[in-house]
Amino acid sequence: MRCSVLAIASLLAAATTSLYADSFTAYSNSGHPITSSSPITYTGANGVGIIAYFYSASAADTDTIFIYDATQGVFLSPQGVFNNQSSSTPGSTVTFDSPSLHTGDALYFDLYNTSFSGDTFSSNTAMSPDHDNHAYITAFNGTIGSYGTIVGTYVGMEDLPNGQSDWDYNDDTFVFTNIDTKTTAPTPEPSTFALLGTGLIGAAGALRRKFAR
Repeated sequence: MRCSVLAIASLLAAATTSLYADSFTAYSNSGHPITSSSPITYTGANGVGIIAYFYSASAADTDTIFIYDATQGVFLSPQGVFNNQSSSTPGSTVTFDSPSLHTGDALYFDLYNTSFSGDTFSSNTAMSPDHDNHAYITAFNGTIGSYGTIVGTYVGMEDLPNGQSDWDYNDDTFVFTNIDTKTTAPTPEPSTFALLGTGLIGAAGALRRKFAR
């Protein structure tokens, strides 16, 4: 009988793990940091804000998060929330907003670890002391506690600098609504414009010579 009970328990555990994993695509390159920034776009209406759910944590240090609106140059409120060591945090939800938050604004996630005072571990590599991206961002569609099925964006964060981090992006994890990955094409650098201009001038000269014959 014991074997049967153990077998049933194993099946239930496997099913639970499968459902959990199927809610989002886990980071597949563990041990290696993301080296480019991951801006996201606010897709909600003005005045609605971003609903955030605390999903899980495995970090031993005390962490809190912020959302920075790079378009407006301000942090959303509240700031420094989701303390991962607080007993009230698991299963909690917060709405981030700002009077200046507008549809299409570019946003970044910042994590503060009390063990590294003064450092910001961000989805913006320029803000992170190691110049790595400390946020893994992907689509989410799954159940979160009593909130039922949530369709949003999963964000898994690393709270340690390069050299100390395991880069599995599950130290603190969250799910956000009303945001999406930013797909705006990058603006070419001045040197790119110069090369493009040179190419156009050359093409125009070739055409002029052809018709002059």
